[in-house]
Amino acid sequence: MTNNIGLILDPTSFDNQKYVSEKAERNGFHSLWVTELYRSSFEQLSYLSSITSTINLGSAVTLAFTRSPLVTVISAHDIDEISNGRLILGLGSGAINTNRKWHNFPDFDKPTERMKSFNALFRNIEKSLINREDLIYKDDFYDLTIRSFRRPFQPLRAQIPLYLGGIGPNMTNLSSEIFDGYIGHVVCSKDYLENNILPYFKKNNSKAKITSIVLCSINNDKQKAVNDAKGTIAFYATVKAYFKPFIDLGYEDNIKKIRDAYFNNDKEEMIRNVSDQMVKDFAICGDRDDALSQLEEYKEFLSFPILTAPHYYLDSGTIRGYQDQILETFKV
Repeated sequence: MTNNIGLILDPTSFDNQKYVSEKAERNGFHSLWVTELYRSSFEQLSYLSSITSTINLGSAVTLAFTRSPLVTVISAHDIDEISNGRLILGLGSGAINTNRKWHNFPDFDKPTERMKSFNALFRNIEKSLINREDLIYKDDFYDLTIRSFRRPFQPLRAQIPLYLGGIGPNMTNLSSEIFDGYIGHVVCSKDYLENNILPYFKKNNSKAKITSIVLCSINNDKQKAVNDAKGTIAFYATVKAYFKPFIDLGYEDNIKKIRDAYFNNDKEEMIRNVSDQMVKDFAICGDRDDALSQLEEYKEFLSFPILTAPHYYLDSGTIRGYQDQILETFKV
């Protein structure tokens, strides 16, 4: 029995990942999720596979375009095998500038069409591994000829569940059409989920799972819970790709001031421009009773939520405290 709740792991410490993962598994959480920015998602998932035995393992998200497609498929199936079939592979396009400047991927264009192609290629590679047959694949984005590649063993599962991360209309629509699930970003408020995400799944009569990362700040001191959540919201408010959820709720002036403060390296001013109401709109926040009731509101829109503790501009001890609150509040 699980609580049908996922949990984002902090990438800053493997010791912390071990602590949270083992406790989450004992406490009946549905899944553990790793990010891919400061660490590789596959290496983290491999580590988690070795220290857990029953909890599902996911990536939120693995960059889809920065590796060889064949390496991505093989890596995913290796993780699935060593975890005994527990992997959910979340994929994301990544940001334009980081793809081009960090990963030497200058031809990044038409990300939605490219992601659709990647999904088809991923499934074709899986099929070729199962059937031990050559693969010749060519479209507008990929041109692969894989001959005489026969692995001397079969994958544990024929197909890995593929979820797609995104907040814009094109990626959201694509996830509802051909992916097994959707992963919303931490800036996806209940309002945004209801009005900008769910309509695509209803329109397409999709059977895909709908999930989203949700900031969760639990503290007996309710005002401290609010204050400590502000740094994480402030950080994401600086990213242009995430503006719409804020603007839809009337926070255009706030995000302009937060962004100005960010480029002036003024952390305190960034946080000052996150209002208490912004926290209430973009996070589960308050004491344990508040968190339990607010989570039910998110469950109206999600197959399951993926909770993340406040983490930006907080010390490791404070982050651990918020992780413990989540782990204990939602314990089965």
